[in-house]
Amino acid sequence: MVDAEIVTIGYGGKKPQVFFEELEALSPDVVVDVRENPFKAFLGVYTKKGLEARLGTKYFWIRELGNSTRELPPTLVDEEEGLRKLRALMAGRSRVVLLCAEKDENQCHRSYIKAKIQTEKSR
Repeated sequence: MVDAEIVTIGYGGKKPQVFFEELEALSPDVVVDVRENPFKAFLGVYTKKGLEARLGTKYFWIRELGNSTRELPPTLVDEEEGLRKLRALMAGRSRVVLLCAEKDENQCHRSYIKAKIQTEKSR
């Protein structure tokens, strides 16, 4: 059973202070990085290492939910396994935030992931 509300955020074009204020305002129980490769970012604070340092135990990376084509509709690295891991993280939590680089959710594969989970919840 998927309990948590799922929301998304993108850091593209945002200064770190603004991004982290927006993220904090979302009051996430966990932040799930859905980038295929979080090891490089224009600003180091957005790398896996930087986000782990800032968010601590709230930060999770699910590589399987990364978009290997960077196009929409997405081709996720391993959709079934990635969604399984996400469901497990969502269980018993109130709010999960999906994080990616793209600032516009509608132009990002995280909207696809969010829709898949919401469809499951409505069944």
